Amino acid sequence: MDLYVMPWKPDADVCGEAAGMSCDGRVLDLVVTFCEDGTFFWEVVDDHLVEERVASGITASAAEARRAAETAARRAFIRAA
Repeated sequence: MDLYVMPWKPDADVCGEAAGMSCDGRVLDLVVTFCEDGTFFWEVVDDHLVEERVASGITASAAEARRAAETAARRAFIRAA
């Protein structure tokens, strides 16, 4: 079970940042969107199941949102193993 991580990069399509994780042929997209109220919405989406949100939430900082998305993605891979 090898986990590959595509690092966080600015992404205009999501008005924030995006990253990715891949393991055993499954690809998860990690997204952090900057909200107008100063919060950060994060979500993990399964790349093979269009519109299938694995996890999501709202945090007070971008760093916290990235950590939450990464943790949720890792948990999704562990549950699938």
